[in-house]
This record gives sequence, C-alpha cells and structure tokens, in this order.
Amino acid sequence: MIRTLGLILFLLLGLVQAQATVIPKIKVRIGESKQNVSVSGFDLERLLWPKNSKKYFPGTKKISFNCKSKQKLTGLKKPIRLATIKSHTGLLNWDNERFKGSVHIQTAEKNDGCDIINELSIEDYLTTLLPKEMSSSWPIEALKAQAVAARTYAYFKIQSKQVSRTMGFQTNYDLESSEKHQVNGSYFDATEETILATRQTNGEVLTLFNNKVTPAFYHSKCGGKTLRPDQVWRNFIQGYSSVNCPFCHKHGTKNWKRAIPSKKWNGHVQNILAKMNTTKTAKSYEFLYLKDSKLNSSIKFYMDSQFKSLKKSRLRSALGRKKLPSNNFHLKEKNNKMIIEGSGYGHGVGMCQFGAKEMALQGQTYKQILAHYFPELKLQKIY
Repeated sequence: MIRTLGLILFLLLGLVQAQATVIPKIKVRIGESKQNVSVSGFDLERLLWPKNSKKYFPGTKKISFNCKSKQKLTGLKKPIRLATIKSHTGLLNWDNERFKGSVHIQTAEKNDGCDIINELSIEDYLTTLLPKEMSSSWPIEALKAQAVAARTYAYFKIQSKQVSRTMGFQTNYDLESSEKHQVNGSYFDATEETILATRQTNGEVLTLFNNKVTPAFYHSKCGGKTLRPDQVWRNFIQGYSSVNCPFCHKHGTKNWKRAIPSKKWNGHVQNILAKMNTTKTAKSYEFLYLKDSKLNSSIKFYMDSQFKSLKKSRLRSALGRKKLPSNNFHLKEKNNKMIIEGSGYGHGVGMCQFGAKEMALQGQTYKQILAHYFPELKLQKIY
C-alpha cells in the first residue's frame, strides 16, 4: 500500500514537472493580404477548417490557395481560418523561406486576400528573431539580454491576448513580424550564437515583483538616457524607470541635426494639434517656442496667447524617423529655421541595444545588463 502511494506521488510529481516545462507556442503573422499562397514541404498534413477535413500528402507536395477569390467574402467582421498545414519533418516552405512549426491561412483582416500565420515554439521563434533585432556577431551576453527582453515581450502578448483585445476581435495571432511588434526571421536566419543565447536563457522573462509579466521594450540607441513608456506614448506601464546610459555613445548612429523652415515646422505642429482636436488649421498662428532641452519629453510653446505642450514622440510619429531619428532632441529657432539637434535612434524606452553591447564588451553579464535597464523588474524562469 505504501509502495503504491509512493508510486502515485512519484508519477504525479513527474506530471507536474512535465507540465511546468511545457514550452509555450506563439502565433506570428508573417504575411498579410496575400493574393496567392503556396506552402510546400515533405509529408504534409492539411486541415481545411470550414469543412473540418484532414488530408495527408506523402512525399514532396505543394499546396496552393487562390486568395483573390477571398475578396468576395465582404462584410466579414473578423478573419476566418481556412486551413492549417503541418509537416512531419517540422519544416515548411513559404515565400522562398523555410519555417518551423505549422502554418495557418486565414482571410485577411481587410478582406483583400489571405494572412499567413506561423505557429511555433517561442524558443524556436527567438533563435530567428535575435539576428533580426540584434546582430548575431555581438557579444553573447548582449544577445542573451536581447533574448530575455524579446521573450518577455512575446510572452506578454501571448498571455494578455493584447492584439485581439486591441482589434476588438479574435485575430488568431499573438503578434506580427514587423517593427510594430518584433521582427523575426525564418529557419536559416538562426545562427550558432542566437541558438546558444536562446538556450542559455531558456524560459527566462522579466516580471514585476508580484511575478506578473510586463512588456519589455528595447530600442537601438538611447543617446544617454532611456525614457519611460508614458514619456513616449500615452499609457503608463508599471515597472519602468528612466535610467542614465553612459555606454551607447561609442556605437551606432552619432548625434544628428536637422533644419526645417520655421513656417513648414509650424505647419506640422498645427496639423498635429488639429488631429488632437486642440486647435483649428484655418487660422495662421504666431508661434513662440520656450527654451528646450533633450531631457524634455515635450516641447512647450505659445500659439498667439495660447500655451501648448506637445510630446516629442507625436512629432516623431507624424514627421517620420528620417526627419526625427529619436525622441531625444531639442529645438532652437534661428534665421527663420527650426534647428533640431538630437542623439540616439529609436523610441528610447527600455533596453538600449548599443548600450547592452558596450556593457557586454566591458565584461558585464546579461543579468547585469537587464538589471541596469530594468531596475524595477526581476529575472524569473517560468518554464
């Protein structure tokens, strides 16, 4: 009896441990509004969702979909999954690239073709993401810091279902492969270094001290000081501090300078304010800008007698990254021109990638790098 109970407890403990080590899968939209889709591979299995019919294709096979016909499905309020394709080898070919996991094909959100979604292990996903978001030639400790930050961001998207909640319908994917979320590659983009960095941080994410996962942001170069999310975007996100970064100045894009005619600049500002419903575009205003500093997250000025404040991130979003490479800049008006001088590249929130590179070159570990840029978060292994 005692031996039986011991055996049961042993099996239950093993089951709990096995469940705890299950690696999450992530669904990534890798293609949007495609007119024709062809997926190929070896020993394919195709599931047609509307009919719920499954078919196996031995040997080499290409499965094609004419998505132009899906444009007739007008009036759809949410995407409809059409098919899922898997391979017994674990690899599929699409758009001249090879992908691990399975591929889902569904009607596009704009009803203008098909979207392609790759479902795979989050760890396999990271091995192809690292060389896209950070050079695989960088020090391993920087790559490991990047792996943790990217895993945290992705895991938050999975758990929170943020994309679906934001869209207002079930999107069937957790994030997309783009600069909007994170850029990942395909099977052959993974390198020895990115695989190693992923394995050596397996299952590690950043959490708040109540063990809640929060999105971990990162950017190319902060230019001396990182920013909080609320300084750049509208929302406050718990767990962020603005920290000094004396590391990134040796690397990446150097300080930058732009000159825009004052009249044109004022027109941009006025148009942004009009879209925010704080002013009208019809009237021609006189602008008086107050003294600015790179440390200010907003510009302050008078439009005639009206005091205004406008986030620099809004200006960057409206004017584009070429005109304003970062949110870390200051304004100075001279000879009817607005002189914009700045440093860094990217939104400036979270981990500075070039700063992480320099810290790694100085011998600091990925844990030290993450602790510097995310002082209010802790490293936790969740699987």
